Amino acid sequence: MPRATFTFLNHACFMVRTEAALLVCDPWLEGPVLDDAWSLVDDSSSNAALLETLNSAGVPVYIWCSRAQPDHFPLPFLRRFRSEFRGIATFLYRPGRDMRIGEELRRLRLPLAECPDGVTVALAGDLRLTALANGDGDTACLIDCAGRSILNLGDRALATAAECQAAAPRIGKATSRIDLLLTGFGNMGWCGNPEQFALREGAAKAAVERLAAQVERFRPKLVLPIASFARFARADNVWLNGGRMAPRELLEASRLDGVRGVVRFLPPGASIDLQRDTPGTLAAMHERALEHWTERWRKRPPPLPRPPQASLGELKAAFARYCERVTAGMHVLPRLLEAVGPLRPLVLHLPDLRQTVELSYRHGFRLRPRMDGEQRAAHVAMFSGTALQLLRAEDGFDTVYAGGCFWTLRRSGLSTFGRFFLPQRMGRRGADRRRPLKMGGYLWRALVGRMARQLQAALR
Repeated sequence: MPRATFTFLNHACFMVRTEAALLVCDPWLEGPVLDDAWSLVDDSSSNAALLETLNSAGVPVYIWCSRAQPDHFPLPFLRRFRSEFRGIATFLYRPGRDMRIGEELRRLRLPLAECPDGVTVALAGDLRLTALANGDGDTACLIDCAGRSILNLGDRALATAAECQAAAPRIGKATSRIDLLLTGFGNMGWCGNPEQFALREGAAKAAVERLAAQVERFRPKLVLPIASFARFARADNVWLNGGRMAPRELLEASRLDGVRGVVRFLPPGASIDLQRDTPGTLAAMHERALEHWTERWRKRPPPLPRPPQASLGELKAAFARYCERVTAGMHVLPRLLEAVGPLRPLVLHLPDLRQTVELSYRHGFRLRPRMDGEQRAAHVAMFSGTALQLLRAEDGFDTVYAGGCFWTLRRSGLSTFGRFFLPQRMGRRGADRRRPLKMGGYLWRALVGRMARQLQAALR
């Protein structure tokens, strides 16, 4: 009978090895990401160690990237892989609403293959992968090997019991059972201002509910939590670590009483036999892993510094270049959307400069006069260096939002912030003049979503 092993490497990264192939998923193994906003809870893994393993594998290598965010698609690893890997490899991704993965792999001249949504792709031997679209550019996947099925939901997929129920028939068409479920147990992203601790506690409870709902619906034989072993690392976002559950705290939650027996944690580098290991055989390793992660959770390294301070002149020039890029991709659409109302000028407070500025597609970069209460009139606040990265990077909004390095100052601050950078996000997903129909669909979904939120608010 063919054999297969599963090795947890770190955070969302793992490796499945069969007699005919080796599959690596989401290889973030070292260094901070998102402009130093996130770092790994355990920094013992490395790109060099993984590349040594891949170079000595002696079988074809496949690397699956679930989405373009750098904790799943790290450019330092890709560049090092291109220069140091000496075997046969193929990068796998799902083509869809986010074009960044394919574009970057082609730019680096790395071999790639598309895995269309819902289509089972044969890799080598009995190793197969089925990509499953989940939300805006995110992808879960189903891996089959040696007669075992692995469902990797990562840290975003199927967040509620209703979503699990809706996805079950589709997953059931691809496999009759789930032997191993991989899922997240934490929340990584902006989750309230420093004083909004209750909001982060609520997010932690929602993560527990998500895990319980997934296990109850899919009834896997074994559950391995992944994709939640990172911490907020910068001086301007460390408060977001408050309220997050460590692995042992997670297992003590009463909501998991009925499913706790199949949940097992692994330390980085640990391997299991997919055919022989069970929750019972992994009990001792699980206890050692809990001790390991408890110690790592307690360690609180000094926060990394935030980006250097930027001047108002740098910010004004960066916003002008940002508008040029947006105009090149979408012509006058951002100005039109701002004129008719879906987009509003963004009022941004810069506490290190003690200034408040307005960003507008129609009127450009404008300095607000200093006056009492001006900070409260802004939508969001962030340090000037973060604002400069927000405007300079092609995925600036996604990076700043995931990194959580900002504060909201109005009830509508977060929604105004997100809508203002809708053109940037659309361009990164190919919904610009290159694909006018896709652009129209993106705008229509955004409009319908806004109308639904307004109706919901009115009915409360």
